[in-house]
Amino acid sequence: MAKATRQRGFEYFGVADHSKSAHYAGGLSVEQIAQQHREADRLNKRFGKDFRILKGIESDILADGSLDYDDDVLERFDFVVASIHGRFKLDRKAQTQRLLRAISDPHTTIIGHMTGRQLQRRPSYEIDVEKVLRACAKHDVVVEINAHPWRLDLDWRWHQAALEFGCMLSINPDAHSIPELDHMHWGVLMARKGGVSADRVLNAMTLAEITRYFRQKRCSLARAA
Repeated sequence: MAKATRQRGFEYFGVADHSKSAHYAGGLSVEQIAQQHREADRLNKRFGKDFRILKGIESDILADGSLDYDDDVLERFDFVVASIHGRFKLDRKAQTQRLLRAISDPHTTIIGHMTGRQLQRRPSYEIDVEKVLRACAKHDVVVEINAHPWRLDLDWRWHQAALEFGCMLSINPDAHSIPELDHMHWGVLMARKGGVSADRVLNAMTLAEITRYFRQKRCSLARAA
């Protein structure tokens, strides 16, 4: 996946496999995380300064809003995407509070596919989107524009509100195979439709800029601890 990303002209590949709660999707155990990070370090030495694998995880947001790894595990990553993958039928207040707690976790970098919709498959779960976006802006948590054609979430009609509240966004392909890396095309189209400029997109940053961004985020985390 990293080599294919590089061949497409990108400067970095943010790997974000499913976490341990997503056993149905091969979610990573703590031991597998350590193994993956060793492999990423090995490949980064080979790639040199012009390309880098960024170490991430898509950590499940549990029913109470906590993330499904301990803090000492989450601290090992360059970035953490926090996402809901179950308990979709909680009421609007409970589901919103669930997201708000995850957003307030200092380890959370990005909120993934915020409303959980799958086009022509599953409706969004009930949340107060405005309240969630305001919390993302307050806690400096990036809002994902999920580029998978089944998701396209956050919907483009919310993009201007996210920008007005002060959110950064990230266009992520949700790729589970090499061909799916090209989902980026759909995410870019949705961001353009929503009026999002490149300066408000996390992964429009250069390699130097995004590594600095993640480093500052980790420094803030260390100060908070």
